[in-house]
Amino acid sequence: MIRFELCANGYQSIINGLAGGADCAELCEALEVGGVTPSYGTLSRCAAILPTRVLIRCRPGDYIYNDDEITVMCEDIRMVRRLGYEGVVIGALNAEGDLDVTAIKKMMASGDGMKFTFHRAIDACNNPLDAMETLINLGFDKVLTSGCKPTAYDGIDMIREFQTLFGDRINIMAGGGINEGNAERIITATGISDVHASLTSYSPDNHSDLYPNGIDKTGADMLYKVSNINRIKDFVSVISTQI
Repeated sequence: MIRFELCANGYQSIINGLAGGADCAELCEALEVGGVTPSYGTLSRCAAILPTRVLIRCRPGDYIYNDDEITVMCEDIRMVRRLGYEGVVIGALNAEGDLDVTAIKKMMASGDGMKFTFHRAIDACNNPLDAMETLINLGFDKVLTSGCKPTAYDGIDMIREFQTLFGDRINIMAGGGINEGNAERIITATGISDVHASLTSYSPDNHSDLYPNGIDKTGADMLYKVSNINRIKDFVSVISTQI
């Protein structure tokens, strides 16, 4: 059975995921920059709708964090734990491009008792195979990866290697550009049982009467995307044929 984690960028996406048949979710905001930690209001509204892990990422950009940023993320993890979420999605690298084990341990200690996914910092690190062993030893139960390529489809070979070498000890979850059209190929070629996709489209509530060109008078973008319930249903239909 294939387990589908919806990458949900807010409350409406979580609701659409529930209605569309997603098994679980990663909750974040600002997918256009790769995702950051959601606001407190979003977190409090979305708790207990779906089994959900929360992305803990204090800013866009690289995964190399200073002490103040680590402190901020540890506080966010404690808040997420208090709200009752099952787990968090974290990651950190050092200035050499290896896992920042010290920072990772601090974040895990802040979420004591929770489940942990390591995010696509695995795809940016120097030695992903060595890193995978370290993550298993640290206690992660899931790793999100595009196979060290821009998309999971491009990274099929590496995802398959991850699954072959580590799949019996940690859940290898493919993510990055996965959709209704390529999911079957990725699942079949890699042997994974966990997939991650956002399946977004522009919201129908973009007020095109006020902003026919999708921008306001200043040129600011007035468009936004949410996970589309019909795309979610189509995706679930596709992956349900996989075993």
